[in-house]
Amino acid sequence: MPNSKEVFIAIQEYVNSKDVIKLYYEEASKKATFPYGVITDPVETSLRYGNLVYFDINIWSKEPTTGDDLEDIVRKLINLLDSKLFSKQRAVVYFETQKPVSDPEFELIKKQVTFSIKVF
Repeated sequence: MPNSKEVFIAIQEYVNSKDVIKLYYEEASKKATFPYGVITDPVETSLRYGNLVYFDINIWSKEPTTGDDLEDIVRKLINLLDSKLFSKQRAVVYFETQKPVSDPEFELIKKQVTFSIKVF
């Protein structure tokens, strides 16, 4: 069974190939430009057949990419990944939730989108 790191790398490569948002795994590049997303906080549970992994994609933005533009990016990301099958990694991604999170210390806006993966 492929490990979840392989699945996250496949997700990163897939999203980056679609030109919705630049997506990083675990940590953004120091040269990242806003807006960008970071795959974080995986929580893995063993199932009888495979694993269930919950993870967040944190989308970081600042002016002027806020409001409708940011919502459009989130919607496109959800549409892109929800029910997406990664056959080589034997995994399916599902959308779970989204919520806004602001960071007044850095004047950044963050959207947190949570997905789950079933890895068989």
